[in-house]
Amino acid sequence: MIESERRYRDLFDSLKEGIYQAEPQVEGTFTFINKAGAEILGFDSPQEVIGTKVRDIYVDPGDRRRLCEKLEKEGVLRDFTSLCKRKSGETFYAERTSTLVRDESGKPIAIHGVLRDISERKKAELDIIESEKRYRLLFNSLKEGIFQCEPGKDGVFTWINQAGAAILGYSSPEEVIGSRLADIYVNPDDRKELLEKLEEVEVWRDFTAYCKRKNGEKFISETTCNLVRDENGKPLRIEGVFRDITER
Repeated sequence: MIESERRYRDLFDSLKEGIYQAEPQVEGTFTFINKAGAEILGFDSPQEVIGTKVRDIYVDPGDRRRLCEKLEKEGVLRDFTSLCKRKSGETFYAERTSTLVRDESGKPIAIHGVLRDISERKKAELDIIESEKRYRLLFNSLKEGIFQCEPGKDGVFTWINQAGAAILGYSSPEEVIGSRLADIYVNPDDRKELLEKLEEVEVWRDFTAYCKRKNGEKFISETTCNLVRDENGKPLRIEGVFRDITER
């Protein structure tokens, strides 16, 4: 039995993710943690962690309360993410999967869980969000329309910037998404000609056509667009830049 217990302990301490057991109350203390878990929390050994309050590792103590409430309802909670802090006060993003353990009468007796530090991943995600925000601001500051649409005959808009929406007579890009690009052409054959040309050359510059805004007002557009294909050569989407050249 002693040998078996030692094998289990060696196994837990060899894992690179934190394994822990805690009391089920909101303030519940740690009753077990492996070496990786102690290191994630900034402690030198598991023994230092035992008896400390789980709630104290949360930057927002309300996260611990929310976790306990969800476990009470669902029993198992996967990939719960929160901002936590180490013994030194350094903050990090933690992701955990937790299970509420009950006795034979249904009374909660412990929370078992796996804890991991996802700070690097979270930083990458936040960097992507920030980058996407910068690109959106850039695209929306441009005075020419930028768009993406489906490659078919109807060419449903899947994305457009603010200037593009304004050129087409809409107050926001969201109003345009889902509408048919084919409907902006006064002469439907212009859309057909554009598709045939893109199928042949994939990029067409300065394509001029008579178009109409949401209210029916007509204008002359000039478009440069390209056909994007997947690795098998199947058309995925059309991307382009268009402008109102009526004055010119």
